[in-house]
Amino acid sequence: MKCRVRIAVTALLALTAVGCGKDEPSSAPPANTQRPTVASPSASATPSGSPTPAVEFSVDGAGPYQLGVALTELQADKLVAEVATGTGPCPQNTTARGTGTWSDILLSFRPDGKLYLAVNRSASVPTPSGAWLGTTLADLKKIYAGIPGQELKRGTNSAYLVTTLSGRGILFDLDPLQKVTAMTAGESGFLRSSYTGGTNFC
Repeated sequence: MKCRVRIAVTALLALTAVGCGKDEPSSAPPANTQRPTVASPSASATPSGSPTPAVEFSVDGAGPYQLGVALTELQADKLVAEVATGTGPCPQNTTARGTGTWSDILLSFRPDGKLYLAVNRSASVPTPSGAWLGTTLADLKKIYAGIPGQELKRGTNSAYLVTTLSGRGILFDLDPLQKVTAMTAGESGFLRSSYTGGTNFC
């Protein structure tokens, strides 16, 4: 009798153990809920196209109008207006104007079609160091204290030329009150000789 009870109890325990084993997976959370949520690349990094150039005027030019860029490239991207050849003080060259934000940037191209001179006459486009149209000569000297600078004279006109290690510079035209009226970017030696020689940067 005792053996039968022991066998019955053993069988009951075995069935209980098997039953618990079957219930275990169903009581656990679904596998996909235990994975960390990760945003898909398409959701977290949407293409933004080319970065917008900073609204600044440097020794290398402004925005897409970098010294050395080809006129044909700018025309293909519809970034120039008022393109003219054979007019003005340098008839062998081509002049143009920027567009949009850069509409007050005047451009000069050599006969080979490469940009060699950019003139900033915009009150809303400063230099990276913080010089604007209207900045005084005294402030220019403070802003560019660590960069070689030179005061230039041409008759009654005056300008201030800053030169970087690259050999390029910005020529700041000054009015009688010694305030900036225009900025010209180009090769520093060319800017100096053209200004003092009165050759109109040809």
